Amino acid sequence: MKGWTELVIETPHSLKIYEALAPELNDEIHRSNVELVEGPGFVRLKILGEDVVSLRAALNTWIRLVKIAIEMVSL
Repeated sequence: MKGWTELVIETPHSLKIYEALAPELNDEIHRSNVELVEGPGFVRLKILGEDVVSLRAALNTWIRLVKIAIEMVSL
């Protein structure tokens, strides 16, 4: 069963957060696909998983990365 989720992070630092996260898109994630879009005042993250387990793992990873990026630009 395939699944997907989409997160929209509203932030005034959207470009900085996008630039911090963009290099992570090059990592090979075997059972999921990630799209990252930056817009005025937001970053949208879409994760597509081959199954629920891979979707959950990718979601946990990316939420952690977003949290760290937000903390770093807030310093």
